[in-house]
Amino acid sequence: MRAALQNRRLWAVLLLAVLVGVVLLLYGPQGGGAPAVRVTLLKVGKADAIVLETGDGVMVLDTGETEDGEELADFLQAQGIARVDLLIITHFDKDHVGGAAALAGRLELGRVLLPDYEGSRPEYRAFLEVLAQKGVSPERLVSPLTLSLGPAQLLVEPAADQPGSGPDAPPAEEDNDLSLVVTVTHGQNRLLFMGDAEGRRISEWLAGPGCAPCDFIKLPHHGRYDPALEELLAAAAPRYAAICCSQKNPAEPQTLALLRQAGIEVYETKDGDITLVSDGQSLKISQ
Repeated sequence: MRAALQNRRLWAVLLLAVLVGVVLLLYGPQGGGAPAVRVTLLKVGKADAIVLETGDGVMVLDTGETEDGEELADFLQAQGIARVDLLIITHFDKDHVGGAAALAGRLELGRVLLPDYEGSRPEYRAFLEVLAQKGVSPERLVSPLTLSLGPAQLLVEPAADQPGSGPDAPPAEEDNDLSLVVTVTHGQNRLLFMGDAEGRRISEWLAGPGCAPCDFIKLPHHGRYDPALEELLAAAAPRYAAICCSQKNPAEPQTLALLRQAGIEVYETKDGDITLVSDGQSLKISQ
């Protein structure tokens, strides 16, 4: 009788150990103790809608166009996410801020970071109205900001020369060079998100605190070629690049040729959602 009881206890201990092992494998620390970080670049056409998930928080980086806001909210809610801890809008073009009002209307928001200028587009104004209704005060960056989101360390760099928050919005062609640039560091992995930076903004980044080699880059401006890209790719030296584009508006051939010449593995959202998983040491990309 006593032997049978001891056997049952032994089997119970073994079963518990197996269950704990499975839970740790699926949800626990990886890569030397760093919890996994997952980044998804959604297929929303020639627009940026990017989600970063850690075990301790969720960041959304840009929200696509107006119709993409509902799709972005659906994506988050399908994973049981009801709160965006950090929302960053890189600049106020409609293909970056367009879905922000819909997203803010459906999910709880934590911290909101914006560049320090006033947009002129209706999508931007609609977003500010929803923020006001929810009592959320956005932060407009005038200097680089570092912060943590779970195991990920973020550096958010605003443009050096900004027009400020006065009533005069910059001309549309200057919006891109006011983009916030975001660097995410997770263990040994560095991920770089360039907004729609063009020549002047790229030159600023090259001279700024975030300029360093990275493992992954979200290429600026949907794959549009810019002469400054060659210097950017030489300094960043990424292994992987992603381009937010569409079949109708694909990346420019000259940009793709530059990436191939540099030996960079390229993914394009026109072919579907792009998912990155970092364990702090290795980086896996799938589409």
